[in-house]
Amino acid sequence: MAAPTATRTTPAKADPAYGRTSGLRPPLPAWAPLAWFAAFAAVLAFVVVALVRPPGPLDDVDPAFQRDGLLLDGPVVPQEPVDVGFGGRPVVLLFVRDLPQPDKLAQWLTAVPDDADVRVVVPQPTTTQLLAPIVVDPLNKLADAVEMPQPVDGGRPVGYAVIDSDRVVRYATLDPAYLTNAFEITTILGAVS
Repeated sequence: MAAPTATRTTPAKADPAYGRTSGLRPPLPAWAPLAWFAAFAAVLAFVVVALVRPPGPLDDVDPAFQRDGLLLDGPVVPQEPVDVGFGGRPVVLLFVRDLPQPDKLAQWLTAVPDDADVRVVVPQPTTTQLLAPIVVDPLNKLADAVEMPQPVDGGRPVGYAVIDSDRVVRYATLDPAYLTNAFEITTILGAVS
């Protein structure tokens, strides 16, 4: 029986100009990176158009300044503007146009720390009883005193302001969804106490 003979092949030579073996196809077609980029751009454009909403009528004109989380060294409010005693304890002013349902406000109040006084600021007198004291401010003096931003629709602000125990405004923001964001006030109060 004869010994098997090995066939000898000549190895392909590498093309020094491109660093790849001559005669082989490139690992990707030339159009593939461009197609992937176009697909990614289309998905990103869809996300921006479909999910990012423009400011609503109660939002800040510049969304970058709404609920930015930065503590202010804002104005010092007078001790007694519109029957609210400032000084001694932090005060949270909740600015609303219409009173929320009492049970939802009660839920919101349970998330706010007990070491702060909460006042609900409304434009006109009401007979509704809430767990937090109601302050009637028809001329918007409190919003002016704490320098609340004006919403897109130009009306009264809906949001909250946090005033520290030295009567300094530390946070003032528009927040139409304030009932779901009470945890933010807890964080702010923890930083100013």
